[in-house]
Amino acid sequence: MGYQDPLNDGKSRIELIDSMGNDLSIVNDARASFDKTSDELNEKDIKLINYLIKHQHTSPFRGVVFKFKVKAPLYICRQWWKHVIASNHNEEQLGWNEKSFRYVAIDDSNEFYLPQTFRKQSKNNKQATIGSLDEDANSKAIAIYQQQCEQSYQAYSQLLELGVGREQARGVLIPSVYTSWVWTVSLQALLNFVGLRLGAGAQSEIGAYAQAIVELIEPIVPVSMAAWTTHRQT
Repeated sequence: MGYQDPLNDGKSRIELIDSMGNDLSIVNDARASFDKTSDELNEKDIKLINYLIKHQHTSPFRGVVFKFKVKAPLYICRQWWKHVIASNHNEEQLGWNEKSFRYVAIDDSNEFYLPQTFRKQSKNNKQATIGSLDEDANSKAIAIYQQQCEQSYQAYSQLLELGVGREQARGVLIPSVYTSWVWTVSLQALLNFVGLRLGAGAQSEIGAYAQAIVELIEPIVPVSMAAWTTHRQT
């Protein structure tokens, strides 16, 4: 159903592997209390979707569900996971099944995310970055970062060779190692995730995944995404 490489490194990936429902599903769920349904989306239905998003009456959006396969650095995965544990179990998040390094060993030293552009620490926001390092400093940062990735993998491989179990050996892997998971999520939760992760102060790497999600689901719920784009700032 489509995929993207959000970090443009040939290793990151987000793939839409399945979906249920569309814009018409939202309209029909919203009108369930009146026992009315539509067979085709019309102007009145489009206005209803805009009204629901503008006034944050988003429970009808739970009936539209997407399933993604995601490959991302571990530290991005942990940021993502916060959206699952912070949500009500019967409201937003539907499923999360993650690769386990207890069962699967890392067998490639390239399975780490290596940024090509390093940003400066923001002076006004303790968790954010701004701008970028100059060319010389950036080159040095890449070298340091890559060396640490390689050392992490070497230590991990040596522990496995000694017979150390995967569940303990994984402790030396640094957070830039790639992991993967399957995420099943409602459109309601998805719009909340995208809104936060494309917002000011969000880390640009996870923002790249959020933007990829928007582009992957737009063909399925074009009216909802247009309404969300229109009203998300209000």
